[in-house]
Amino acid sequence: MKKDKKLSDIFDIYQIIIKYEPLYFIFSLLQILTSPLLTFLTVYFPKKFIEQLTCGTSYTRILSGILIYICLLLIINIINIYFSKKCSLYGDRFSGKIKLKIGTLTMSVPLEYIEGAHFSDKLSLSGNVAQILNSVNMFQDILSNIITITGLAAIVMRLDVMFVLLVCLTLSIKMLFVRLNYIHNKKRRLEYAANDRRGNYLNNIVYFNQGAAKELRINNLSGWIMKKVKGYRDEMLSLQYGDFRRYAIFESISAVIMSLQSFVILSILSFRVIDKSISIADFTMYFTAVTTLSSAMSSIIVSVGEYNRQQLNLSDYKSLIKNTDIDRKYVSQKLSDYDIVFENVSFKYPNTNTDILKNINLRINFGEKLSVVGKNGSGKSTFVKLLCRFYRPTSGRITVGGIDIWELSQNEYIELMSAVFQDYQNFYFTLGENITMNKENGNINEIVKDMGLDDFIKKLPDGLDTYLTKNFDESGVELSGGEGQKFAIARAVYKNSPILILDEPTASLDAKAESEIFDSFIKASKGKTTIFVSHRMASSAAADKIVFFKDGEITEYGSHRELIDNHKDYEEMFNMQAELYI
Repeated sequence: MKKDKKLSDIFDIYQIIIKYEPLYFIFSLLQILTSPLLTFLTVYFPKKFIEQLTCGTSYTRILSGILIYICLLLIINIINIYFSKKCSLYGDRFSGKIKLKIGTLTMSVPLEYIEGAHFSDKLSLSGNVAQILNSVNMFQDILSNIITITGLAAIVMRLDVMFVLLVCLTLSIKMLFVRLNYIHNKKRRLEYAANDRRGNYLNNIVYFNQGAAKELRINNLSGWIMKKVKGYRDEMLSLQYGDFRRYAIFESISAVIMSLQSFVILSILSFRVIDKSISIADFTMYFTAVTTLSSAMSSIIVSVGEYNRQQLNLSDYKSLIKNTDIDRKYVSQKLSDYDIVFENVSFKYPNTNTDILKNINLRINFGEKLSVVGKNGSGKSTFVKLLCRFYRPTSGRITVGGIDIWELSQNEYIELMSAVFQDYQNFYFTLGENITMNKENGNINEIVKDMGLDDFIKKLPDGLDTYLTKNFDESGVELSGGEGQKFAIARAVYKNSPILILDEPTASLDAKAESEIFDSFIKASKGKTTIFVSHRMASSAAADKIVFFKDGEITEYGSHRELIDNHKDYEEMFNMQAELYI
């Protein structure tokens, strides 16, 4: 069963390589045909030269033999160099393509998989699949070495089969060490991945995160944070030193055994020369053949260990693919409308037992403006996360146009909605790119004007071509909180999706700034389903419907006037906030 699994993994590795860079596969196979020739030349020709020298062959004939030998070596080496350079070129292309694939897969993974250390470690390890080109090199070496071993074994056994048995005995010990290293590395790699994750985070906040830079300086945290950096590096050095010590011991034992093997072989061959069983030329050929045979078999054992390591990388890559639906084949769904319906939807976060949402039933008609309100922690943002398909409901379903949103392909579904979240993110690209994201969906100048950004843009020398922050351009601009939120909303509006979501992106602004941004959003969202989430309720009066969340349940639903007249939690919360605004 295990052999079948290994064979299956070999085919999987080659399928990935052939899929992304078939030319690499072709040139690597061509190298297999030329590499063994060099070995046979270096084993056979020295014997011929020694025989000619000891037998009094003319200098002219010896010189012509040397010339032929050098020319053959030169031709084969040039061919090998050409194939090697081609493999290197296509290998780099393959690595770039596979890393791009992993990035695409990562962005397709549901949010529930991403939020956790285990996934981060898996992602880090699956990225190593870009190294599976080593597997092709490995199989190339194995095939070349098999050809080499077959020829050399035939030469050596003409003298004494005991030499082959001796080589097999010493290499069986090395095989044991390779197996022990594999078992050790299988456990160790997760420790490396976890420590790398911590190190990457620490390096980011120390060197690249502007927000963290302010916190570190204002609170005089440099000593504290560098102590953590030192702890990460010490842990990494400890792991590496432990592995180095282990490998050094194994390699030292292997070196001693190989030295003993060489001693035995040389002793026997020397005796045969003294006994006149073989000539000096034969001595040279047989010794070279045996040592080369030993080296070739040793190389195969190392390749087996490398294959086992690549098998782990392949396993992590398969695990990443399994958690995404990017390659799943969907039947294209034609939506008759964009009405959104929550049907008995409940939800609890992974590895928890608490229901964040409980039996939610709600219909949002297309074109309706819905305000989602309630206290912090009432379930508002989770409601939006389920609608955005970041998580699957624990029970129940959500439909758009009568179709379960999880039956739509990722690409189809994300075109249906635009959203601005509380932790929205603008990017260090140009201001224009932050709105369009390299798409052509509308008149960017009109949207900039609707969002009240036109005066700000006109003051910039490069207008919308100005970079955000100075990370990539010294003339880049920094945005205030309100400006940044307006750009995030402009991006959502420019996407021109039928459903727009505003999930508390203005929570950190004062009431006046929030009101300006909200008014701009309402103006830009005409003719679309609009869902705005806030624990502030001043904007609710402009909504067609209001849904009030409390402890994960919908406790009130209706228009602003209807909920005020109900004299329940909504009215109490609204009046309390109204007094604060006054």
